[in-house]
Amino acid sequence: MSAGRGADKKFEDLRNFVRVPQRMRSGYLWHDKLIYPRPCMIKDVSVSGARVEIIGDPVKLSLLADGVKLYLETEKHEIMTSVRWAKGMQLGLRFEGRPRPPSRKYK
Repeated sequence: MSAGRGADKKFEDLRNFVRVPQRMRSGYLWHDKLIYPRPCMIKDVSVSGARVEIIGDPVKLSLLADGVKLYLETEKHEIMTSVRWAKGMQLGLRFEGRPRPPSRKYK
C-alpha cells in the first residue's frame, strides 16, 4: 500500500457524514445582493452540506459572505447555507437550517 493511499484513507475517516454523489440534480443559489438567482448543479450532498457548481456567470464571493439560499429544484424547497470553500466555479456549502418552502420564484 502506498503512502498516498493511506493518507487518503485517514482523511476519509475524518468525515462525519457520507457524501452521496448526485446525477444531473439542479438548483439555484440566491442572496438579496444578487441580481437574479444563479443556476447550479449539485455535485454531491450530505446531511451537513453540499458541493455545487455554478452554471454561467461567476459570482463574487464577497456577495455570499452572509450566507446563501440553496434551492433544490427536484424537492421544491430551499435551505439556508454558508459558503465553506470555493474553487473556481465550485462551492462547498454548509447547511445552516432546515429545508423550507421557497421564499421566492426561482425561474
